[in-house]
Amino acid sequence: MDIILELGGNTARLNTVVQLAKQYPDAKIIISSESSPDYVVGFFDSNGISPNRYIFDFHAWDTVTNFTETKSLVRSYRPSKIFVVTDNFHMPRAMVIAKAVYWLSGIAINAVPYMGSEPHDPESQSLVSYDRFRAWLWRLTGYLKYDQAVKDQRMPGIEADKQLAIQRMYPVNI
Repeated sequence: MDIILELGGNTARLNTVVQLAKQYPDAKIIISSESSPDYVVGFFDSNGISPNRYIFDFHAWDTVTNFTETKSLVRSYRPSKIFVVTDNFHMPRAMVIAKAVYWLSGIAINAVPYMGSEPHDPESQSLVSYDRFRAWLWRLTGYLKYDQAVKDQRMPGIEADKQLAIQRMYPVNI
């Protein structure tokens, strides 16, 4: 089985995810945080992607945690490949993190950039280097260095999306 890992739940990238899902019909799809569950579910439904193929993971709040927080889930499927879907300008940073997190795992990491956001300035080399450091620090020590202000800013929205997804999966009938 393969994994399609979409970083951030960006609705603009869902066409890329659907194309991959159709090309790899046995692949599991993981949408990692900051998504709009109702939109994603509706989009997948309208494109023939069964609900048993995708999972929302709401534990991440930044790019490093998109990988560190989903690693156990990803590994539980024993994939041979992970297809990382994110914006083209963001892919260099995502891939250095993915390579650190999955180092020596035997899982092939494949970049599948969404090109619709082009042209866009590439992310700064200092940001790529900083997140490479954070990913390797986590990989080698288990310590996750993060910016509390970033987590505090993003988690309320992620928690709200999580509640929407739970309500969608387990509706309460009164």
